[in-house]
Amino acid sequence: YSVTGNTRKVAFAIQKGVGKGGLEPTIKTVSEAYKEELYDYDLVCFGTSVLHAFVPRPVNKFIRKKMGEYGARGKRYEVMVPAPKIPGKTALVFITFSGPHIGVDEALPAGKYIRAFFGHLGFEVKREWYVVGEFHGWKAGSIRGFLGDIRGRPNAEDLVRIEQKTIKLVKSLKYALN
Repeated sequence: YSVTGNTRKVAFAIQKGVGKGGLEPTIKTVSEAYKEELYDYDLVCFGTSVLHAFVPRPVNKFIRKKMGEYGARGKRYEVMVPAPKIPGKTALVFITFSGPHIGVDEALPAGKYIRAFFGHLGFEVKREWYVVGEFHGWKAGSIRGFLGDIRGRPNAEDLVRIEQKTIKLVKSLKYALN
């Protein structure tokens, strides 16, 4: 889910890294992913921006719907007590944030919430990535905030670093499966 394009940029960098790491990536917006069977994927990379330390409403709606769906259906996989890890099911959570007031601490609750969602489904969350993004629509938040001048972020350097980290993650997963 991307409001200003920051999260979309990161998603495309991750998509490149997944492909270069040797897997075939599929990319969907939250609205396109409602009909997706998350268990059909070995690796799910889920990203969003953060709004007042939480996920935006469309992301929360998606998570709540999927939790209800998986908790009620009683098929092969479902939300169980306890929630056992399912071998071969991995998630990467990525959050874009500006943190004008307190830095990354503004983004951590959203990342932990998404991490818990995947944990309930039995996915092992290998990484949570918090990526600085320009605060569009509030110049002071992008210049004088806690993180200093973040205009233009995520920038090309940030995106290359994310792509490289994704390649390493995918290769580690492929190595673990062999």
